[in-house]
Amino acid sequence: MKTFVKNVTRALLQFDTLFAFAKYSSTPTIHVTFSQFNRTGFENQVDSINYISGSTNTPKGIKKVVEDVFIPSAGARPEANRILIVITDGLSQDATDFPNVTALADEKNITRYAIGVGNAFTSDTALGQLNSIASSPASDHVFRVDSFEVLEQIASTLEKSIIPTSADVVVGMRLDVSSTKSLNETEIEEQILKPFEDQLRDKGITVAGIKLRRVYQIKP
Repeated sequence: MKTFVKNVTRALLQFDTLFAFAKYSSTPTIHVTFSQFNRTGFENQVDSINYISGSTNTPKGIKKVVEDVFIPSAGARPEANRILIVITDGLSQDATDFPNVTALADEKNITRYAIGVGNAFTSDTALGQLNSIASSPASDHVFRVDSFEVLEQIASTLEKSIIPTSADVVVGMRLDVSSTKSLNETEIEEQILKPFEDQLRDKGITVAGIKLRRVYQIKP
């Protein structure tokens, strides 16, 4: 499980991502908050997490993270996409609390992924619990593997679900007439729009092309 967590973390670091790590059994424990996350030493942070025995109180664990990790004082950034990945290997003993805690997560716009590990998640009841953890649609946010050893088989699929995909965006730029009246359209594209396009590409933003379209507004 630690190897899986480290690999997913490593794959998503390039997207200016912060991570927090918590474990739960009968009671939850927060090991690393977003503000404590070490981008170059996160592997040691994960390795330092020890196994604890006890019950499986999944809603209690989710509630702890939602209330004590996804907050500004713990380093949660208000403008960032919020994602919670829950890995569990058994039925929850406090399953009746799922609606309340997932509602808390929805209020904070937290997208939830549920990963069920082991034979416990072959029954309808167990699969129903995974669906209760996950955001909708469950088909995009629920994963199940037979053992911890094969977690890596879903790592790339999970990463593709989380990593931002490309999108078409139209950007409007208003150019002051006084600063461009001496330039023709070709000169505006070469001297103003092309440098702007190059700056976007330098920041890793794929640009299909930027074209000039004049919009005239007649004021009374």
